[in-house]
Amino acid sequence: MSHEYGRPVPDADPPDIGFQAAFGFYLGLVAGGLVVLAGLVADATTAALLGTFPTVVTAVTLGGHVLAKRARGLPERIGRSRRLRLVCYLPAAGFAAAALAPSAGLLEPTARYLAATVALGAVLAVTAVGLERLCRNRFVEAVTTDEPTATWSYRPAGALVRNGVWIGSVALVAVGGLWTLGLGDPIGLLWVAYGAVMLASNWLEFDPDDGWISRTSPDLNRERGELRVHDRGVRYDRGRSSKLVPWEKISDIRLTDDELVLERRFRNLRCDCSAIDDPEAVYEALEETNSRAKPRG
Repeated sequence: MSHEYGRPVPDADPPDIGFQAAFGFYLGLVAGGLVVLAGLVADATTAALLGTFPTVVTAVTLGGHVLAKRARGLPERIGRSRRLRLVCYLPAAGFAAAALAPSAGLLEPTARYLAATVALGAVLAVTAVGLERLCRNRFVEAVTTDEPTATWSYRPAGALVRNGVWIGSVALVAVGGLWTLGLGDPIGLLWVAYGAVMLASNWLEFDPDDGWISRTSPDLNRERGELRVHDRGVRYDRGRSSKLVPWEKISDIRLTDDELVLERRFRNLRCDCSAIDDPEAVYEALEETNSRAKPRG
């Protein structure tokens, strides 16, 4: 874990209603999905599954809501740890693995089983994205209460090339799924569903720094959020999503005629200078805050 993310979080407020609802609903979907999966393996009737699923989801959602309300600081603790945020995706991964079970000869392949596991996995994945981002937002908000020393609009340099590679890769996945489905393997439906969802985001932006699709914007010259310089690092706000790049992960800061670059180990944060009102002032604020913060780390 990053040293920055290992630093103590200021006293957190009790979880708000948004986190309580999201956490409870997430637990409800996991419990309901497990009940459906067990029923499918036991060859329960479709009517029984349709009757049991909403009951379990509702009951567990209410219980999870109460549990989250009493768990002071829980969203901040989840948001500060990449490992805990990844845990949110384990149930979705489990249902994806369950969808693959018939192709491995572990279960009898049926259309009902495949449709249920794929649908539950997709719904849980979407819910996990929302919960994970909500927790990360809460952590970022808790550690960046100081006044930013600089703020500027973020427009990534070279966005066209990265978006093209992303869309091309997802298209290949969808085509591969269709080819597999054409060969008679129903697991191809899983890849077709994944590719279709991702390609449907053609009118959405893909954030190559974060690894997920984000808000609607077909215009590549449009600003894609805001960056702020804080004592704990550089905060990136985009719509309702926030993330923090700790100073220890920034190895160098460079300013060229076209770009302001924050160098990192894997993916540099490259800002188009044409979207920054005063690149020199922003660069100086970054250098000053960075040099002041790093000795404390």
